[in-house]
Amino acid sequence: MKSSHIVGVGQLAAGVQQCVIHLSHVISEVAPGAPLVFCGDFNSSPDSGVLQLVSETVVPQQHPDWSSSGPEESCTMELLSAFPSLLNACGKLAYTNYVGGFHGCLDYIFIQPDSMQVEQVIPLPSHQEVTTYEALPSVVHPSDHIALVCDLRWSP
Repeated sequence: MKSSHIVGVGQLAAGVQQCVIHLSHVISEVAPGAPLVFCGDFNSSPDSGVLQLVSETVVPQQHPDWSSSGPEESCTMELLSAFPSLLNACGKLAYTNYVGGFHGCLDYIFIQPDSMQVEQVIPLPSHQEVTTYEALPSVVHPSDHIALVCDLRWSP
């Protein structure tokens, strides 16, 4: 398992490439053929290039993230992933981060659907619980991110 904190397309290629190289090395050395669980704070919304790369294995050159810093920093390349297409194990969530001025889904657990199955996803706190103290972190929730927890089962 590799936890990651990626900060947008500017660091996307280098960050994901380093994770892939590291994971490939570890898996080939320790457990060839082991299924991949790729999880963490991706700092990326569901429609971002980061998530598209992980779930669809490509960020096309037309993706808005390539020009998110303005036309002077736009990129015309297409980025392909060395990962297989991965499945978001927790499904679509309203948010995993709820702070003043922003709430959205930034955290994910991705699995290889041909190698693993989701047994159950532990429910997130209710909206009322999250917003009782206005935003996160709070006296009840010590992080600005909500933990994602699920039970996974290896497929035979």
